[in-house]
This record gives sequence, structure tokens and C-alpha cells, in this order.
Amino acid sequence: MNNQKPAEINKSKTKSKLSTSDLFFLSFGGQAPFISLLTFGTVMISLVGTQGAFAMLIATAVVALNGIVVNRLSSRFKRGGGYYTYAYYALTERLGTSTGWVYLAYALSYGGTLLAGGAYVLYSILRMLPFTPAMLLNQWLLALVVSGLASALVIAGVKASAKYAMVMSTAEMIALIALSVFFLRDSGWHFYNPFTVNLSPSLFEAVVFGLGIPTGYGSIAPLGYDASSKSIGKVAVAVVFYGGLLASFFFYSLGALNFTGNLVQYLLSDFGIVGAIILGFIALNDGTLGGMSYILANSRTLKAMSEDKVFPSILAKDVRGKPLFAEILIAGIFTSAVVALTNFMGLYGVFVILGGLAGIFNLFIHSSANLSLVRISVKRAKKHWWELSIGILATLVSIAVLIYSFTGFSPIMINIFLGWIVLGFFYLEIKEMLSSTED
Repeated sequence: MNNQKPAEINKSKTKSKLSTSDLFFLSFGGQAPFISLLTFGTVMISLVGTQGAFAMLIATAVVALNGIVVNRLSSRFKRGGGYYTYAYYALTERLGTSTGWVYLAYALSYGGTLLAGGAYVLYSILRMLPFTPAMLLNQWLLALVVSGLASALVIAGVKASAKYAMVMSTAEMIALIALSVFFLRDSGWHFYNPFTVNLSPSLFEAVVFGLGIPTGYGSIAPLGYDASSKSIGKVAVAVVFYGGLLASFFFYSLGALNFTGNLVQYLLSDFGIVGAIILGFIALNDGTLGGMSYILANSRTLKAMSEDKVFPSILAKDVRGKPLFAEILIAGIFTSAVVALTNFMGLYGVFVILGGLAGIFNLFIHSSANLSLVRISVKRAKKHWWELSIGILATLVSIAVLIYSFTGFSPIMINIFLGWIVLGFFYLEIKEMLSSTED
């Protein structure tokens, strides 16, 4: 563990550009709630029916544990880099570098999932419309459009990204609340008790799927260069509860309908062509928001690692107050990866593969963050007993989820995960040998 006091380590020299509200909307956009509800939510409803809202509340409580961990860690580290910085100074430099290496893959996987998911929903809707030009049904083109929009917003600047997130996230919140009220109206205002003693045997499986919905703090944790650590900590917790409660209300309204089918088809049947256009716009916006949030986060993680000479120092250089070279590189990797994979296996295949990889990488980085908090708190356990308890509990939950879900991942995904870890090990070893040679 680094001997420097965590609160004094590498404070960002850049004045905060993002307010607490900016961070909230960026983080909410990182949840990509509409796409998450259409995908993870459809599975949850099919598993537990009217207990979907209850399952979502449990998932929110579990995710909130990791949000609290980020809240406590961000108060100690004033530097950008998020999970990489936490592990680098709280655990060891080697574990920190490994965590940063894995986060780069996590953000690409999760952000790529949201980009592909937005493009896939858009493609599904366009395919249903009789007047859609054939060119717009090229899946790789839709992937390029969504990825290109997200990349352009990032390169335009963090304030431009935040303004876009504020406007579009607000519109999305209104749309989700309106849809939930619409479902309740369609049910004849049928209100019911979502809590029951007759729990579904698939409840825990539904909770695991629900864990992917109210996250969002993972996209703002690395933004210490652009915002105050206090704001990051506040939003890390607030966005979990807001997103989780909004999703719970959405599922409650679907439960009132006893709905278990295809949500997109249901909406199209009620709203027709006008509904299809609105849904297509929301899907495009959602994919753009999610991808933009994780491109930003990845560029800041890359900057922090480059400052520590893990990568070429030019990637840490600020141009007009932002790491322009890191942003361009990360945006290029995101766009190229999503478009190339889409051309090879289609949008749905990309969504499934990257979504599974994001799940595995997610377990790794959050376990690292949880252990970082435990390591920091255990030195003064009597004073920081609450943080120590949260860190231990969050670690146990992460391990439980890992044990339960790991058998569900395909061998290909596990091999890619392990291969990425090994590739990072070789990169660091070769770099260290070259540095020793130069000395």
C-alpha cells in the first residue's frame, strides 16, 4: 500500500468543470435506463411476473452497497482515474494497474453493450416501418451512427456532453414515468401489493438481471479531473436509488397488467407509427448517452494510467483543458470495435457477447474497490467501523454474485476475460523489462 495519505494523493490540478447536477445526468445516462428496461427488464418480468418490482428493489439495495463504497473511496482520493486510483494507492501498484487494465475492458464492454443495444432497438423499430429505406437497415451503419454521435459529443467537450445528458436524460425520465402511468391506466388502475410471502423460485435469478439496471456510478467514478470528489460521492449513491426506484415503478406498472411479453411490440401496437418514431428516438438517445458516459470514463482512466507511465505520457497531456489524445484514442477504439463486431456477428450478437463480458469485468473491478475500502478502513477499524462493515458486506455480496453467475457465462467469455488478464500481465512485464534495459 502506498504510504501517502489517500486524501492528499495526486490532487487534480484542473478546476472542477462539472456540477453535481451535471454528474447526476451523466450517471443516469450511463444507466441507459430505457435499453436496460427493455432487455434486462423483459427477462426479469418473464422470470417472476408481478414480483418484478420486488426483485428490482432488492437489486437496487445490492447495487447501492457498491455505490456507497464508491462514495467513501471518492472522499479519500481527489484524483481522477476512479477504480484504478483506488486500488493503486489502497492496495498495491500492481493490483491498481491490473484493476485499471480491467476497467478499460469493462468500460469498452459495458459502453459497447449500450451502443449496440441502442442501435439494435433502433434497427428493430426501423425494420417494422414500411417506409424505411433499405440503406438504414444495414446494422453496421446504425452502429456507426450511434457510436459516432457518442464520440463526437465526448470530443466536443465534457460540458457539451453534460448539457446533452441533462436535456436528454430529463426527456427520458419524463417518458419512463409517462409510460408507467400509461400502463397503470391500461390496467384499470389496478394497484397491488408487490411484497408476498409466496416468493418465486426464480426471484434471485431475476435480482441478478436487475443488478445491471440501476448502475451508473461506474461511469462517473473516474471523473475526478472534471468534478469534485464530494459531488462524485453524492451522485454515486443518489443515482442508484433514483434509477432503481424509477425502474421499480416501471415494473410495478407492468405487473399491474400481468405483462410478460415483448415490450416493444406492445408499445407499437398501442402507439403505432408515432410510437415507433418516438421509441426509435429514445433508443438512439439512450445508446448515445450510455456510450458517451463510458467513453468519457475510459479516457480519464487512461489519462491517470498514463500519468503513472503505464501508457505513453502523451495520452495524459491536456489540450484546452481536457485529455484530447486519450479521448480520440478511446472514441476510435469504441467505434471501431462496435462497428467491426457488428459487421461480423450482427447487433444482437454484439449485445450478448459484450454484455456478458461487462458482467465478468464488473465483478472484478467492484471486488477490487470493495477490498480497497476494507484495506483503508481496517487500519483504524474502531473509528471507521461503518466503512469497514460496508466494505466487507459488499465484498461478500460480490463473491456471492460471482459464484452464482460465473457458471452461466459461456466458456468463450471466460476465456476472453482470462486472456485479457494474461495480456495485461505480459504488457506490464515487457514494459518493465524495457525500462530496466534503458536504465
